[in-house]
Amino acid sequence: MDRLMAPVNELARNCARSADTAVWGEFLDRCAPVAALVAARVARIWHGRSTASVVDDIVQEVFLKLCEQERRVLRDFKPRGEDSFFALLRVVTASVANDYFRRQHSEKRGGKVVTMVLDEESSSVVPVVPEKDSEIQRAVLFSELDHKLRSATGTTAERDRTIFWLYYLQGLTADEIAGLPASGLSAKGVESALRRITTWLRKELEPSKPDGPAEPAGEPG
Repeated sequence: MDRLMAPVNELARNCARSADTAVWGEFLDRCAPVAALVAARVARIWHGRSTASVVDDIVQEVFLKLCEQERRVLRDFKPRGEDSFFALLRVVTASVANDYFRRQHSEKRGGKVVTMVLDEESSSVVPVVPEKDSEIQRAVLFSELDHKLRSATGTTAERDRTIFWLYYLQGLTADEIAGLPASGLSAKGVESALRRITTWLRKELEPSKPDGPAEPAGEPG
C-alpha cells in the first residue's frame, strides 16, 4: 500500500520512524484540521471565542509535542481501533490547549477557590497511572474514557464532558471552571455536574452482569 494512502494509524507509525517529507506532509494535512477543531473548542471554553492566530499557535505546539523526545508519542502509539490515532490526537490537543490558556491566566487567578471532594468510589473513575509509566499510556487511558463520555446523549453531554476533563485532566477547581465564559454554571453547579458525570461513568464502566436484565445506557446530561 502507498504510504501516503495508508490509514492515519499507519501513517502515524510511519512518521514515528521516518523523516520523509511527503509522509509528514500527508500526516500534517490529515491531523491539523482535527487538532484545530479541538483547539478552537477549548479556546471558546476559556474565552467564549476563538481566533485563527491562537488556534494556529496551539496546533503548532501540538506537533512540537508529538516530536518531543525523538517522537516518543508516535513511537509509543499502539492502535486501539480504526483511526484511533485521532482519539489520541484529540486528547493531546486538549491537554496542550488547556496548558496554553492556563499559562496565560496563571497570574490572574485568585480569590475564593472552591474544590470538590468526591467520594472514594467516584474518584476511582479516573485511573491512577504510576509515574514510571509513559505519558502515552496515560493519554491512551484518557482517550478510552473520552470515548465513553462521547457516547453519552443529552443536551448537556458535551458541556459535562468538558467539565470532567477540566477538573480531572487539567486540575481546575470548581470555582475556576464556573468562571469560564462557556460554563454557564455556578461553582455548586459544577460540583453537582461532576458528581453526576462520575456516577454515570462508573456505572458505564462496571462489568456487565450476564444473569441480570439488561439496563439502558445512562447519560450525564
